[in-house]
Amino acid sequence: MCTKGLNKEHKGYAECKCPFCLRLGDTEMKDNGNTEVQRPAQSDPCNATGGHGHLSCQKHLFSLPEGVVYLNCASRSPMLRSVEKLGHEAVSVKNQPWLIADSASAQVRALFAQLVRASPDNIALAPSTSYAISQAAHNIARSGRISAGDVILVLQNQMSSNVYAWQRLCRESGARLVAIPEPQEETEEEPVERRPKRQRTDSSMSAMTLSPWDEALETAVRLHAQRSRIAVVAVPHFLWTDGSGPINLHRLRSVLDEVAWGRRTVLVVDATQSLGVVPIQAESWGIDWLACSVHKWLFGPYGLSLVYVSPEWSQDAATEPIVQDEHNRLGADGDVCLPFDLERPGYSEDFQEGARKFDAGGRVNPILIPMVAGALKQVLEWHPDRIGATLAPLTAQCAEGAASLGFQVPSSHAPHFIGVGPSAEDMERELLHGEGEATARNRSQAAERWADAAAAYLKRHSIHVSSRAGVLRVSPHLYNTSNDVKAFLDKLASFRRYWPS
Repeated sequence: MCTKGLNKEHKGYAECKCPFCLRLGDTEMKDNGNTEVQRPAQSDPCNATGGHGHLSCQKHLFSLPEGVVYLNCASRSPMLRSVEKLGHEAVSVKNQPWLIADSASAQVRALFAQLVRASPDNIALAPSTSYAISQAAHNIARSGRISAGDVILVLQNQMSSNVYAWQRLCRESGARLVAIPEPQEETEEEPVERRPKRQRTDSSMSAMTLSPWDEALETAVRLHAQRSRIAVVAVPHFLWTDGSGPINLHRLRSVLDEVAWGRRTVLVVDATQSLGVVPIQAESWGIDWLACSVHKWLFGPYGLSLVYVSPEWSQDAATEPIVQDEHNRLGADGDVCLPFDLERPGYSEDFQEGARKFDAGGRVNPILIPMVAGALKQVLEWHPDRIGATLAPLTAQCAEGAASLGFQVPSSHAPHFIGVGPSAEDMERELLHGEGEATARNRSQAAERWADAAAAYLKRHSIHVSSRAGVLRVSPHLYNTSNDVKAFLDKLASFRRYWPS
């Protein structure tokens, strides 16, 4: 326990030598030796709980009605009361438009930079993760770092936001898109001595061994590198459908560098389903592009994705945004207009330094930005390590309870969400009910029908989860308790009496 956090004379994290305070800190951090950014003032997280362990239930910070069990944060988070208030205030400011300040985006960059352990100069603002990934693909093509015959690796059932841009890039460049199949889970019949050593994910990820996805990725990377150059690996941190993973991104970078053919493989990460719970060190892990939608685990509103662009890409004069706009040009600041050059003719084409040139066109949204800033402050105050430590027991309770009932769960999964699939008995009943043969396609369709029906049944009982690729995705947060998980498991067990119908 951090005793200084309980001491009224505690003047800041810099005085506390415990790992948590050393990691968070409230001292000034240097960004590339140029910019000084003061960390936001926030309540002492040590003092919030009397230590660095689990957080207490935070349901009082939300407007969730009694009787509703919301286990669907991976789809969309509920609004914090404080963020809702900021939204109302931001809307009201439009009544006095002279009070609107464009400078609020700098705070969002600084806050997000803390989450990904990077400089604010390497943070861009995008309307969506698909936009951000398209921006990455555009610049990879523009840089000449992909050629006919090259390979782009993605995962089976990966979120489409991190796939569509690569499909198009392959079509236009002659490269080949390769999807790595989902790893087959070990069975009880498999001899123990032959099973790969795996360990369930803990909240800090520090005790992590290789996950099945790590093994599958490394096998695919080494196999394809023998015959082709791997131009891009575009992956999530955890698979969005069932929480399987994690993918050890730092280790993946090392493997990619080991097998690279001359040019460095570009590593693109969709962190939407991990940031805010599982820490990421974007720069030191060698990630090139990273995007994260804010309306899930970051508790922001819809309409914004925050993007990390590595110094290699953000400082490259040959890279450019996919939209031509004034606001990311050098000299453009708020209401200051760039001068028109009659001799050229036109406006200056010099971009702002760093990742700001990748900001989406137009002014930043003066309603969204204050809300996102408020949400990020709250996430940082809770701290991802402690959020994960609090959610991991709830997810484990779900996994163990579902497995004891015969349902399928991944052996290695996120601390904050998990997929619960139909039992073998459920599948056989559905296949017989549908009079279908037990082909892979029929089994997949049967699982999807089961998950859709189960999610609808749970919703009728005010328990909210998502149906995703044949599993029920269960994603609790700090407003949930073990009673919520128990209610889910009880109703899931009772669902069997109605399925198939």
